[in-house]
Amino acid sequence: MATFAGNVAHMCHIWKWGQRMAKPRTERSLLFPSEEFRELVRNAAKDRGFRSEQAFILAACENEIRRGENTDATTQFEARVAATLTNLAKQVQGLQTLAHAQVALIDVFLKYVITCVVEPPEDALPAARVRARLRYEKLVRAAAEGISSKNRDTLKGMVADE
Repeated sequence: MATFAGNVAHMCHIWKWGQRMAKPRTERSLLFPSEEFRELVRNAAKDRGFRSEQAFILAACENEIRRGENTDATTQFEARVAATLTNLAKQVQGLQTLAHAQVALIDVFLKYVITCVVEPPEDALPAARVRARLRYEKLVRAAAEGISSKNRDTLKGMVADE
């Protein structure tokens, strides 16, 4: 076991007027809650390549201080993410409501058409089906053009805003 005088002699490094001057150093006795805890700290310091238990403890303190400084930034980031998710949930809910409304409107429209349109006579049925299929294809093309032009208008609006 090293003595205080031996430690001071070991710490001396500067020559001034022919005398050695002690290197300034702050040392503390470390109190551990139990011998088992001290062994854990000693083994962790050795396993992780620290010079001493004190160096390990100082690094742990520095990490804890740094983590405390980052807590505010983390909290703010979490708040922004939560707000973004809340806004997205509201938008999705609005889209879901809109989809339900469109389905209900189409249902009402189809019931109206089925109720009001008279079926053709039996001998004209094949020709009516052919005309109906052509009208349907024309309707689908018009819907596709309407969707693409709406998307085009939306994109133009987005570009114009920037």
